[in-house]
Amino acid sequence: MTDGLLENIIQLEKRIQFEVTAERARADEWLKRELAAIENSFAAELNTEEERCRQTLTEKKAELQCEGADLEATSSAWCQRLSKLDDATLRDLLKRHLAAILPGGDHDHPHGQS
Repeated sequence: MTDGLLENIIQLEKRIQFEVTAERARADEWLKRELAAIENSFAAELNTEEERCRQTLTEKKAELQCEGADLEATSSAWCQRLSKLDDATLRDLLKRHLAAILPGGDHDHPHGQS
């Protein structure tokens, strides 16, 4: 009877080993499927995000070009107005700006020299 019992134990152990091997193979297949699904999902999200970034970049570029054109037009208009000022007015403006910038007030010669 011990030989029969030992044979049963060996057969049971072989069956358990076979089932463990089969379960590992099923787990490996499941893992491969899940990994492929996650990679596909990631790739789709990456493409979506890249497209959103390209769209944002295009919008911001257009926005900045408009702002640049506005600044250029404003500065051009300002330059046109300044170019039409006569020399006396320009000197008065320059003196006021220099007085605000330079220390010591608006004296032409701070030491009283002429």
